[in-house]
Amino acid sequence: MPKIVAQVSEDIYKNITEEVRLGIFSDTAEAVNTALRKVYAQKSRVYLRWLMKKEGITEEGMLMELAGLRK
Repeated sequence: MPKIVAQVSEDIYKNITEEVRLGIFSDTAEAVNTALRKVYAQKSRVYLRWLMKKEGITEEGMLMELAGLRK
């Protein structure tokens, strides 16, 4: 897996190390990977909402389309 180097503020670093100490994450790499995945998932959802609005796609229309595909 490729590695990256990042600079984070002291507050964020303290939060990460505290979550590792509490056992929420096994190490700092896991905490950072989890945070990156969450941010990219959120970015994707924002982009999809923007695209739906731009193309005039409603949630109801999309659900009807999905229902048609499942039949």
